[in-house]
Amino acid sequence: MQLKENEMFANRYLLEYLLGRGGFSEVWLVTDTLTELKVALKVYAPGSGMNDLGVKVFSSEFSLVFDLNHNNLLKPSYFDTFDHMPFLVLPYCEAGSIAKLIGEISESDAWNVLYDIASGLEYLHEQEPPVIHQDIKPDNVLIGPTGRYLLTDFGISMKVRNTFRQNLQDAGTSIGTLAYMGPERFSKFPLPIKASDIFSLGVTMYELLTGLAPFGEHGGLLLQKGAEVPVIEGNWSPQLVSIIESCLKKDTWERPSATEIKSLCEQYLNKEKQPDRSALAVADTNPPTPPVSPLRNNKQDPHEKRPEPERKTPSNDSKSFFFFDNINFKKVGIWCIGLVAVFLIVIIVVLLFNNAQIKKQKRIEAERQLRIEKLYSDYTQQIDVADNLIVRGDTTKEEGELFYVDAIRCYQMALDMKEAHKEEFSTYPSINVVYKKNTAIFKRDSIFNNLGAFGRLYEDEEKTKPRKQQDFSKALRFYQRADKLKPDSAFVDNFYLRNNYLTK
Repeated sequence: MQLKENEMFANRYLLEYLLGRGGFSEVWLVTDTLTELKVALKVYAPGSGMNDLGVKVFSSEFSLVFDLNHNNLLKPSYFDTFDHMPFLVLPYCEAGSIAKLIGEISESDAWNVLYDIASGLEYLHEQEPPVIHQDIKPDNVLIGPTGRYLLTDFGISMKVRNTFRQNLQDAGTSIGTLAYMGPERFSKFPLPIKASDIFSLGVTMYELLTGLAPFGEHGGLLLQKGAEVPVIEGNWSPQLVSIIESCLKKDTWERPSATEIKSLCEQYLNKEKQPDRSALAVADTNPPTPPVSPLRNNKQDPHEKRPEPERKTPSNDSKSFFFFDNINFKKVGIWCIGLVAVFLIVIIVVLLFNNAQIKKQKRIEAERQLRIEKLYSDYTQQIDVADNLIVRGDTTKEEGELFYVDAIRCYQMALDMKEAHKEEFSTYPSINVVYKKNTAIFKRDSIFNNLGAFGRLYEDEEKTKPRKQQDFSKALRFYQRADKLKPDSAFVDNFYLRNNYLTK
């Protein structure tokens, strides 16, 4: 069913008007007839719907992120499926998205947007396993009723996107937004990682400041081909420009994490909130009025010589007890102050040196952790690629067996990486790659045996009835497909010997 205004959806929600449309979903303002509240309704695969397998995959995947809760995430309040169309009920953000701020945003608003999005991404990336948003762009950042910026449309995994692609490919639906994709999304293994969200955040902020996406509609593809990031023009603070430029680095390991971006925003925003002390500084420059001496009066001659005070000569007894009366305490005090100053300088130098060593050690550890995270990300990418190949092999009707061969190769690469870095991966969650690989091998061998059986069936028919070239062609095609699965198999080689014997 096509969604139309003033119609009921799921026997409960009255469709008022369309708020927005994406690659595989529509967002409507609706009235919940049960509560009489205005809410936003996000319907996936509107009109066409999904098959039973697609609905099952979507439901199982989305259940993993349905309970996520953070101040900068637009949390859905309800999830269900109607007429094979999954849908979410979301709070209605009347102010809309930050897309209306493109080219019009102020410096302070830009910092707040950057801080809120980084906070939401930090929460998603810290989940086990990490949740990669995959579609950060102005349309997916809404302005909440309290002025807080909220991330929406998160939790749509690569597996779900593949399911949408299979269900909606006939309608020519486009999955993803190229303008905000990092260069790694156009590589040999184009699976998204945490750094991909950071690149999309950089493109979003660049567009908010300048009014244009840095690479037009081509995104990181141009950066991969050697293009440079355009200069961010305008009267913006160097700190803000520096963060955005670091997010747009070509290499993923050079981009900051969401936590680092959030920390930099906190430092800048807290500094801006400090009180202005210039008035206090001016007040301090006015010297206090010196007190009037009580000994002076109007009749006293200012040049009058004052009488010398009477000096008492100490007795011999007092000298015996106060032998240090003649010591120059002023010089002693200066020496003591000098020694204390030297002592303090030495302590400060030692502390600075230790602090530098600690920072160096932290930097080395951070670089090491970043390298391990990159290795683990590559490891999980191999597994995800293999999982996607298995899905494609399961859903391809003809000659889909080669997907299992590629999946086995990817699983083996993942196992080799895990063995090479098992100590470094010890703190990361374990994935049963061996079981996945054995499952793929079992599927490949089953198809291999079936193809061999089909080939022998056609050969056996040739022995009992007149030879037909068509049957030989079918047998040859089955054996060739089997040979691609297991090129070293013996019965594939025997086919050619039998074929030559029968044709003599």
